[in-house]
Amino acid sequence: MNAASRALHQSNFFHGQWREIRFSFMQCLQILLMSLVLLSSLCVVYCTNQYRMNLSQLEHAKSEASSLELQWGQLLLEQASLSAPSIIEQQAQEELGMTMPTKKQMMIVTLK
Repeated sequence: MNAASRALHQSNFFHGQWREIRFSFMQCLQILLMSLVLLSSLCVVYCTNQYRMNLSQLEHAKSEASSLELQWGQLLLEQASLSAPSIIEQQAQEELGMTMPTKKQMMIVTLK
């Protein structure tokens, strides 16, 4: 028997049957600590992945907000240009056939 198998055979860990495995307090503590380290590393991987996904969503939302702000500015400029009195008068004359009334067509209304 080599030294490793002799040490295993003489220890109280394993006596030939899997059901008869006995753990000492230190072995249980080591297994517990190794399990906690493994769990901790998995949590770090999960949190890092969530952080990257959230950062990606934030960058996408910022670019969309910038695009919408640019579009809003363009719409404000278009509204300002279309609401100019000369544009409204021109469209009223061309599309609706409206004209300014003459002095003969005007009537002054006074309240008593």
